Amino acid sequence: MDYLKNTKERRRFNDRRKRPTPILSRHTFIGGQRKSMRRADDKGNHIFVDIYSTRLMIILLSLLIFSYVDAFLTLSLIKAGIVTEVNPVLSFYLELDTSYFILNKTLLTALSLVILCLHKNVLITRIGLPFAAITYISVIAYQIYIMRIYLPH
Repeated sequence: MDYLKNTKERRRFNDRRKRPTPILSRHTFIGGQRKSMRRADDKGNHIFVDIYSTRLMIILLSLLIFSYVDAFLTLSLIKAGIVTEVNPVLSFYLELDTSYFILNKTLLTALSLVILCLHKNVLITRIGLPFAAITYISVIAYQIYIMRIYLPH
């Protein structure tokens, strides 16, 4: 490509690819096209995208629902006197009111899920989301098991 050596650079703006992709941009919520990493060089970097997969949204919504179910079952077990809340932050809100407890538990989970969604291409997130789903399912199953043993039918 020797013929390009003598040509003058005609770009009006700096090359946008020299800067890393921001976590949030004007394309995050509308009009984006980035779905995944396209270049092999990007595999080791934290790449942020504009379009998220249906599978990711299903996992995130499932985790949010699991969090709400966990809060409801935890409240049921606490009211029955079977368990106590060990998380000091949620325990504080539980002492104020049960609605504060549910609201803050769901809000903390939702904010965490937003962060994980934005970092969906990071290895720890790709491993952590399925692990979190399995953990929530296990906790909910255990809570139901405890309820069947200790609460009258």
